[in-house]
Amino acid sequence: MRIPLAVTGAVLLLCGSAALAAGLGAFDALGALSGRPPLDPSLVRYARDEGWFLPVAAGTAEAAALAGQLWLVLQGRALIQRRRPDVDPRVRALAHVASGELAVAAREMPGVQDARVRLTGSAHRPRLRMRVDCARDALVGEVYGELGAGPVERYRRAVGMPDLPVVIRFRTAAARRGRRRRPRPGPA
Repeated sequence: MRIPLAVTGAVLLLCGSAALAAGLGAFDALGALSGRPPLDPSLVRYARDEGWFLPVAAGTAEAAALAGQLWLVLQGRALIQRRRPDVDPRVRALAHVASGELAVAAREMPGVQDARVRLTGSAHRPRLRMRVDCARDALVGEVYGELGAGPVERYRRAVGMPDLPVVIRFRTAAARRGRRRRPRPGPA
């Protein structure tokens, strides 16, 4: 969805820049637009003769602009909620302390190398996002079971949200690209 929006935005930016340049006379040396109106004369006559055309075109353009602005506000709000949960300050403080405890408890499990925890979402739909980096030989199913039975339940109780949805994403050492360490040569 982001690629078509970026392409559409780029095309509209280029069209707007070209229209601005044409209005300022940048293309007059080419002779293509000199002395000609930007709109076809038959379209101008039609818009002048029909009293409804220009108000409908303007209303449609404003409705599209308003829809785009509302969409942009919603995207910004979703981005902020991913970074900072939309909950009251007391719950945020409890979540901060409990997140540290959950990450430490996860790192102490066998096969777990690193864990990151973040409370995200809105006040009405909060969720816990957790990323767990495991060793290549770790049994992910066992780590998942131990996390769900112990540390995650303690987190839910500490925050006061017994039905808090939890999303756990596992990464193994083989899945991490660019971070591979070369084995050091042993003593000869």
